[in-house]
Amino acid sequence: MISFSRRDVVKSLAGAAMVGLAPQAAQSAGAAAEFYKGKTVRILVGSPPGGGYDLYARMLLPHFAQKLGATVVVENRDGNGGLMALNFLLGRPADGLAVMHASAEAAALSQLLGRDGSVWDVTKLHWLAKTSAAPKLWFTGKNSRIKTAQDALAAERLVWASTGPADNISDVAAVISDAIGLRSKIVIGYKGAGDMSLAVISNEADCGILSADSALNGVRNGDLIPIAIFDSRRWSGLPNVPTLVEVAKIDPAKAWLVDLRQKIGEAQRAMVAPPSMTPDLVAFQREIWGQILTDPAVVDEGAKSRREITYMPGAELQELIGSLMKAAEPRVADIKRVMLNTYF
Repeated sequence: MISFSRRDVVKSLAGAAMVGLAPQAAQSAGAAAEFYKGKTVRILVGSPPGGGYDLYARMLLPHFAQKLGATVVVENRDGNGGLMALNFLLGRPADGLAVMHASAEAAALSQLLGRDGSVWDVTKLHWLAKTSAAPKLWFTGKNSRIKTAQDALAAERLVWASTGPADNISDVAAVISDAIGLRSKIVIGYKGAGDMSLAVISNEADCGILSADSALNGVRNGDLIPIAIFDSRRWSGLPNVPTLVEVAKIDPAKAWLVDLRQKIGEAQRAMVAPPSMTPDLVAFQREIWGQILTDPAVVDEGAKSRREITYMPGAELQELIGSLMKAAEPRVADIKRVMLNTYF
């Protein structure tokens, strides 16, 4: 079993604002605040409009703009499971005027697996705040021949829809397939959550994986049939849906990868800045995001729109990602075998 330690998630930093800062830090924060006044800041999203990352970014945009005193726009750059947008962020001028609402788990996995186009070091990216987290949901369509995990285990072949390798979708499908012994084929090339869901609903694919909150509407309207939550515990949004370990026997020799992948999932959706962002701007944005994501009005807005805020401060997230990378490095060959080489 791979394990790592980290501090409990800090629930709120909002009260720490600028009060009590050392004079030099307060001066730096004041200069950072002045820097953003009247400028245009981009939030990059690596998926099409309407997906989970996009919807969260657009919900948070007006609050971010107000705090910065800047114009803030969302820029969608979908492609290659979100990698295109992250590479675009890294290639931008070092002007401090762009961040990304990114999949921290996809960025970490792509680096671990050495995927083409992953030119970053996640430990050197500036993680500003985790915005939300929901476990992955394994689902099928309402007219699918697969209704339960037992149906899946009995099937001669299962087709899974995904956008690409290590996209937070295909890697989870691969880990599930390896852990419980499914005969799976993962098909890549779908554009996003809506495209993948439609493929499953139309029986073009047998199974899908999405963040549970992204699949929630489909489950509630009956188009998607939940099989299992990919997490160590049930999810509050779908409390009657069992976890993977409740519906199938996991091979003890492969439990370590299930455990590791679930822990990588804790990082999930996050605001990130490139290594070129200066320390004063990083500190200022971490403070701003802390204020936004712990604001009761914003939290309530997210809850009402089914976009739950699950805040983790940037420094805490940075530590988590570093711990995960260190824990995974000794087993990279095994991780690649399952996530890249077995089911495509």
